[in-house]
Amino acid sequence: MKAIKISDTNHPLYQEFRELYGTSFPIFEQRTAAQQQLAFDNIEYHLVGYEEDGKFIGFISYWEFEEYIYIEHFAINTELRGDGYGSRILSEFIASTPKIVLLEIDPLVDDISKARLRFYQKLGFVVNPYTHVHPPYRQDFNPHPLVLLTTQIEITLEEYSRFATDLRKTVMNCN
Repeated sequence: MKAIKISDTNHPLYQEFRELYGTSFPIFEQRTAAQQQLAFDNIEYHLVGYEEDGKFIGFISYWEFEEYIYIEHFAINTELRGDGYGSRILSEFIASTPKIVLLEIDPLVDDISKARLRFYQKLGFVVNPYTHVHPPYRQDFNPHPLVLLTTQIEITLEEYSRFATDLRKTVMNCN
């Protein structure tokens, strides 16, 4: 499997990324085209596509900050889910950095969200105790509560506050 950096909207894998992105996340969790371009323009933003035997496997979009990495979006091709690609990609990603990796999942309200938590816990993620609300990606939507997960350890309240500020100001480009 090859990890391929997608650096702009003209990249050959960009369209496959957009299609999977559009079907894997609700509209209120998706960047607009303009927001995606702003992300590409930021040196902290990275989008990596994964390909094997000419087939698009999935992607990770993440932000690398000085002390941690925030995975904004992660998805595997729907035809390949359950085949171990997600675990493999995420395990290799986590192993590639000494930094804490943060990501968010939906609140635990049904069997699907609970299974998602178990998936991440098997990879070493722990639930953080902070009430976390993600700013809206689009004007017509409200902020939404999410559960914050981290590798290695729970982060401190100070570290959480830094992440919340980075999320709002850098990732979401809010004032």
